Amino acid sequence: MHIRSALPTSFALLVACGDSAVTTTDTDTSTGTDTSTGTTDTDATTTTATETTVAPPTTGEPPTTGDITTTDDTTTTTTTGETTTTGDPVDTTSDTTTTTSTSTGPDTTGGTDTTTDTTTGDVPPDLDALVVGLDGGVRVDWLGGGDGGIEHSTYWGLVKGSAEYDALPASEQKKVDAMKASILHSAQRVPTSETPGVEVTGALTIEGRTQEIVLAVPTDYNGRLVVLGTPGTRNEWSSHGVLLAWLVSQGYAVVVGNKGMTNGGVDGNATMLNKQHPSQHWGTMLLDLGLWAGERLTAAYGEAPVAVYAAGLSNGGYQVRRALELDRLRVLQGEPAVFAGGLDWAGVYWPDARVLDTDADDVVTPAELAAGDHLIRTNEAAALTMRWAYDPLTETTPANYAQIPPYPNAQAGMQAAGFDPASATIWGAYNTAFDYLKGFGLPQFKGVGYYNFTGYVFRAELMGHDAAEAAAYSCYTGPNDEPPAMYEWLAQAQDGGFTEEHVEWALLNATTGEFSAPLISVHGDGDGLNGLGAHALSYRAAVAAFGTPSQHRLYVVSHGGHVDAHSDGVGLDFDFDGTIGEEGAADRFVLMQPYAERAFLYLVDWVENQVPAPAGKTIATDPANDVLDAEALSF
Repeated sequence: MHIRSALPTSFALLVACGDSAVTTTDTDTSTGTDTSTGTTDTDATTTTATETTVAPPTTGEPPTTGDITTTDDTTTTTTTGETTTTGDPVDTTSDTTTTTSTSTGPDTTGGTDTTTDTTTGDVPPDLDALVVGLDGGVRVDWLGGGDGGIEHSTYWGLVKGSAEYDALPASEQKKVDAMKASILHSAQRVPTSETPGVEVTGALTIEGRTQEIVLAVPTDYNGRLVVLGTPGTRNEWSSHGVLLAWLVSQGYAVVVGNKGMTNGGVDGNATMLNKQHPSQHWGTMLLDLGLWAGERLTAAYGEAPVAVYAAGLSNGGYQVRRALELDRLRVLQGEPAVFAGGLDWAGVYWPDARVLDTDADDVVTPAELAAGDHLIRTNEAAALTMRWAYDPLTETTPANYAQIPPYPNAQAGMQAAGFDPASATIWGAYNTAFDYLKGFGLPQFKGVGYYNFTGYVFRAELMGHDAAEAAAYSCYTGPNDEPPAMYEWLAQAQDGGFTEEHVEWALLNATTGEFSAPLISVHGDGDGLNGLGAHALSYRAAVAAFGTPSQHRLYVVSHGGHVDAHSDGVGLDFDFDGTIGEEGAADRFVLMQPYAERAFLYLVDWVENQVPAPAGKTIATDPANDVLDAEALSF
């Protein structure tokens, strides 16, 4: 098997509301956006077709804010059938897997057989082996050069109901819908590469843990595997715009799962309120993906991956941290390591007993849990500090946004909750992000934003409550515009409303800071959701206290936000004046994705060439001039 170098030549890199109707409105505006991805020199004109999807939000990252259409002369045609190939049919059925497949490429009669390795003298890979072990496994081969490749780059430009969309098989329409429900990338970084290769989908179950997965393997596979954690409570397609497209264009095989949150199309936030504490498995599920995909690639190509990496954004970054920690325990028990290294992008921190036990009596009390740096406390503290948007004393007003610094009366409370002052620009927007839904027949979303919603959903998950039990601290506006129950409940709750049982569940999720493979963390000081202090600096402190600091790097990106879709400044009402995106907020943020990609390049060099990544530091940036190419950066 011919395997390319992993490095570029320059390096020798919802819930509780019931079912909601979906309403859309389309507005086309030409933006002339540069769509260069940093891996392909492509000048393109981008047309934004704003398609407002009214649906309950997903925790941690934005709901769909619009359709990004890249103008192109390419026409995508589709053919349905039982084979995946673009040449001779391939039987993708295995004894252990139910497999069907569909050809979606533009040319189903050409002479290119994508089931064979085009490298002269190499044994063709056994691509059927890639679906073994999956329930309902499906393999689809993609040619690239017009069909969008295994990253489905052409899907970002499709508008639901258009002729191009309607021409797709139903299975591909579902992919389009799933990808566009999680637009997390910047309009400046819409994927444009079209990588030929094979895509495998299905459900993976290991020891009762089931997650729906996507495995994408480039035809020019470089022998390395990247296992992606999933942001928020999202589906397995949610990383296609932020990491997967770039990685497969570099030759990496990529596997990603949905953490079991959206199995069968269930809303991920509804799963959080299923009383089963689903987040307890998130770290282990990343290991499941790495073990399964590594075995399948070995079976298909005759050689084990040269290296297996973990990478993820937000809750996906938490998965990376926890999976590397669990992997260390495997090694101590005599098992081989799964991961060679990890990239944690804006990961969520959950402290362990050694950190929470501030009085050093070997017992973590509910009061100590309530005071710790974790997603529930920081988001609820932010909600209480900024106040409900329709409270007469709310901080979320145009006048407070216009102050220097923004929201001056909230600065002390927000900083105490772990947010850096650099993130103040987005505090009001995150306090009210879903308020617009009240105008689409969802009055319960009046005044709802990321802070109260995220606190509510993750509290319910930790406490093992369903929607009825969680109503006592609901983030939703009540009948007759009654303020959400959350605010009064939190004001009266003793020990943050936690019990000893809740402490036990919290400690099951805890990150220890102990891992044995290199880990690089990248976090923006402008992150207004996972605050820098609470989630990045606190984790670095845990590594320093209990782990191996020489194996960890933290790069703080000045002016970096949580997700780049928000840093574009066009999808949120930053000053809460009723008009979205007129504040010019884009010039206060830098895009994080190129920095995450550059960190990954450093990680690969560290692992494979024994060149330690540069020392952790704060990286100065110019928010008015985003750098889009990872290889143009140096830390």
